[in-house]
Amino acid sequence: MGIKKTKVIVYGGNGFVGTRVCERLSLANAKAVAVSRSGRFPKQLHELEWAKRVSWKKGDASAPDMELLQTCDVMICLVGSAPLRTFSKKSYEEQLFTNGTCNVNAIQAASEAGIKRLVLLGAKMPAAMQKDSFAYAKGKRLSLEAAAKFSDLSNEHNATVIQPGGISGRRYTRNGTPLPLDLILGPLAKLMPGQLVSVEKVADRIVSAALEQDQKTSFSVIIHSNI
Repeated sequence: MGIKKTKVIVYGGNGFVGTRVCERLSLANAKAVAVSRSGRFPKQLHELEWAKRVSWKKGDASAPDMELLQTCDVMICLVGSAPLRTFSKKSYEEQLFTNGTCNVNAIQAASEAGIKRLVLLGAKMPAAMQKDSFAYAKGKRLSLEAAAKFSDLSNEHNATVIQPGGISGRRYTRNGTPLPLDLILGPLAKLMPGQLVSVEKVADRIVSAALEQDQKTSFSVIIHSNI
């Protein structure tokens, strides 16, 4: 009998960070299930062998598929939006939903499905931004609290929260066309050393937390400087 592969569900798996996470999971011989609202197979990955081994599925983190979750060993939550100011009640609620409710619901569903390992992508923010009036910050706080509660469920439950500041790396349009953001972020990284971390490093840290066999603590927060 062969060794059982770890099956990892990745919410937000076809996004900027998610595609790098799925690549590393696939190369580590894990079964990666990338879930997103579109369910699309990113066009820039179509010719890559590792991407063909990933299961690209349509789904919603705010209302997870329990049958699918029950087949998985680990959950990775990468759902979120840019930290933009909101100027209406509707935009505030939308940003809170994306950065908070989606992750909280997914984490709760993971606990009900019997998943015992969770990795959540959070964010390192200046103290001045950590206010409930800022929907992005409130959503990240609620997600962090949900991860902490998940880790308290039993001695077997483990949650890791990765908190980068700015993330640099190549982004793509829905059509698979590279966005020229490196022209901006490259010089910015040199002007602000230590303020940006590469998407590759973030993905490596996420996958390491997801697959590491011997976790020393049931709950850990890894901040920007330690990624």
